[in-house]
Amino acid sequence: MRRAVIVGVHPDQSVAVVVEAARLADALGRPLVCAYVTEDSYLTEWDRAEVREQASLHPADTASAEAGVARELAAAIATALASVDGLADPDWTLRILAGDPGKALARIGEELDARLLVVGTRGRGVEPALEEWLGGSVAAHLARDQVRPVVVVPTHGIADDRLAPPR
Repeated sequence: MRRAVIVGVHPDQSVAVVVEAARLADALGRPLVCAYVTEDSYLTEWDRAEVREQASLHPADTASAEAGVARELAAAIATALASVDGLADPDWTLRILAGDPGKALARIGEELDARLLVVGTRGRGVEPALEEWLGGSVAAHLARDQVRPVVVVPTHGIADDRLAPPR
């Protein structure tokens, strides 16, 4: 999976983000890595650097609820990619990560020497605005701190399917 295109995925994300990442990976002749950062793993960032990297990129403790979310995401991604015209059996995988989403995506980008990172924008409204205010924008964090190209797929006003319903 070296030089892969990495796309950040999460429940309730627009399918358009994964589809665009798959099209980019196909056009570049690269595999696609869908990276899901577990929601309850933010404290990983408080570990020592050497422990943090291992725990973030290869988490040993995944709660059963998170494993269920990962299975749902994998099924939704497979369905979404199967429906894209012009993509013949794309080479993709799902990775489970831990930590702050922007930092975890940057770490997997480094580990895989990623060709580029793809993320989507948040929706509009009070809840997404509050989430961004509290946690910051993953896209802004990556664009500011990442050494690899970052593609931000706008999802405002897209009324398409979501990968998996939020829990």
